[in-house]
Amino acid sequence: MGSATHTPDVMEGDAKVRVLVVDDEEFLRSIVRERLEIAGYSVEEASNGTEALSMLESSGPYNVLLTDIRMPVMDGITLLGEWGKRSPGTAGIVMSANAELDTAVHALKMGACDYITKPFNFDVLLITIENALRKKDLERQLDDYRTNLEAKVKEQTDIINSMYVRSIDAMIKALEAKDFYTRGHSQRVTLYSVAIAEELGMKGQELEDLYRASVLHDLGKIGVREAVLNKPGKLSEEEFAEIVRHPETAVRILEPIPFFRPLLPAILHHHERFDGKGYPSHLAGASIPLASRIMTIADTFDAMTSTRAYRQALPIADAIAEIRRCSGTQFDPDIVPAFLACQSKIVIPGDVSLPEGFEEAIPFEYRQQPN
Repeated sequence: MGSATHTPDVMEGDAKVRVLVVDDEEFLRSIVRERLEIAGYSVEEASNGTEALSMLESSGPYNVLLTDIRMPVMDGITLLGEWGKRSPGTAGIVMSANAELDTAVHALKMGACDYITKPFNFDVLLITIENALRKKDLERQLDDYRTNLEAKVKEQTDIINSMYVRSIDAMIKALEAKDFYTRGHSQRVTLYSVAIAEELGMKGQELEDLYRASVLHDLGKIGVREAVLNKPGKLSEEEFAEIVRHPETAVRILEPIPFFRPLLPAILHHHERFDGKGYPSHLAGASIPLASRIMTIADTFDAMTSTRAYRQALPIADAIAEIRRCSGTQFDPDIVPAFLACQSKIVIPGDVSLPEGFEEAIPFEYRQQPN
């Protein structure tokens, strides 16, 4: 097989490069191990794929896997597939007879870095190992580059999104200046919506999207005249039409911003009714987004229990009775029970103004205690 005269770089940091030689021929394993150790590698042996995987579990990882193809118990191709799942950073090299070149090519497709045909010259083996290690190092560098690039892209995206959020926040403040009621209303609708959603078992990104949609659900009222928002008497048909357009106005404002697009269906349809008599699309039942069905209960409850320019707030008990009455028509009958159940679990933040009488509706043990 020739003598090893080539001297490779066999150190990774302060440790030797670890090689596992897998072959059912003990003589071949021992001679390969001897020559590689002379070259400076740290070498271990296994007689088949199953034994090799066991060694990986107990003492891995290895830098190089040098494996025969035809072996009992587990062949080299199967070993490469299993090894790649557990230790993708290992440089795999297959040893094959001339008649097995097609199989060796298949091994490359399975993730092997290279193959060497038997009988082989040890100088060629050492060069093959070096090349395989270099290839794996380049792959790691490429992965690091991709990771860093993704991190930089995410950082820039976060900066852009924060600029969008600040712009929308400025619009919300402008809306609050037009209609003082909106500020407390959006906070309370968000509080109630999240409580209902948690009662339903909503979590993760779905819950986060509901939270954001609730905060922004009335943003479209920035396009409604202040005289209409604060009118003490009954609205004309034209004025009511102006109010009805606010979900679509919110969507037009937010749609160009990718960060807000997942929220748009919930915002657009938060005035739909379960019986299909709402607006703007007259959706009914489960065709209404779940977040919208939750928000419409929270929105209506707060509207009924808040004093407006045109009427006084309803008592809490009356508002709850109205929501019960409209279950199955205006509201999803599967969500109303969650709303009723979470009434006693809402802990009220001190900076959210509540409708008069709400605190009395919360059992004492659930009220926020003073610090």
